[in-house]
Amino acid sequence: MGKYRTPFANNDAIHLIDRNKEPEQKLWISVLAKAFEDAFKSTDTRAALEALSWIRHGSDFNQVCNFAGRDGTYVKAKMLDKVISREENILNEHIRIKQATNKLVKLKNKNMQEEILKPKKKKRKSWGNVSDYKWLPKYGHDYIER
Repeated sequence: MGKYRTPFANNDAIHLIDRNKEPEQKLWISVLAKAFEDAFKSTDTRAALEALSWIRHGSDFNQVCNFAGRDGTYVKAKMLDKVISREENILNEHIRIKQATNKLVKLKNKNMQEEILKPKKKKRKSWGNVSDYKWLPKYGHDYIER
């Protein structure tokens, strides 16, 4: 028979950490994890800004951290630089899109003004004096009138 070996410390690290937690504490940890996931990995900028605002200014953020077994002020202090840079990136992207849209609207308005101010072509008064027949459809040798 082989000897019994104790598992390495890293094999069961997650289970050792989770073993001493209550289910409610695990729930609040997952709430925090979802908030940080929305804040930093979400492509929906509105949801990201709401999550970032809650992390930064939320009155109940410290309470949720306490329920999760974390210190809210410590978590804010550690994540504040990342939160600010993510907010700045999102807001700069919004400004860039708004400026591009404004340029497009100005260009469209300019094109519309040029179209309005462009001199109009004179209309023919009668078709009797038309000497060229370029405006008529051209029929090939295979056209058969029915």
